[in-house]
Amino acid sequence: MTTTEETNRYRSQRGGEAVAAYVSAASLTTGDRAEHGRAAIEAYPLSLNGPDAGDLTLVIGSALADLYHHAEGVEDPQALLGAALMELSTTTGSVLAVLQALGDDGRPGIIACTIAAVLAYGDEHGVCVHRVTDMAFDHWTVETRAELATL
Repeated sequence: MTTTEETNRYRSQRGGEAVAAYVSAASLTTGDRAEHGRAAIEAYPLSLNGPDAGDLTLVIGSALADLYHHAEGVEDPQALLGAALMELSTTTGSVLAVLQALGDDGRPGIIACTIAAVLAYGDEHGVCVHRVTDMAFDHWTVETRAELATL
């Protein structure tokens, strides 16, 4: 097994931890999107330690890339981001619209809603949504290509 495969598998697990924290926060509180995103970021293993801990843009970018890894084989990152941005364009958070955009399997919609919540949290703290989503997609693409090159 190569280091890249181990890294991408681990990144997928970290993305899953962010989703679990989002689902827990969204299930237990009636808070807004950004509050649920904060819960996902606070549960994200790299948020409180590691070299990027002081830079919220880098932490969110890394979390988004890990969410993309978590969704591999389920949904394309661009589709997830499109659904997440649609979710952000509503004032109340229309989960139904996200689920409809991604099909009737709930997992892609939950991941997209997690992405939307993380982006809302970042936006509240001055993180540029376009910059962080571009950074995350680029990071995910490089990692995925590196993994494919080892096969």
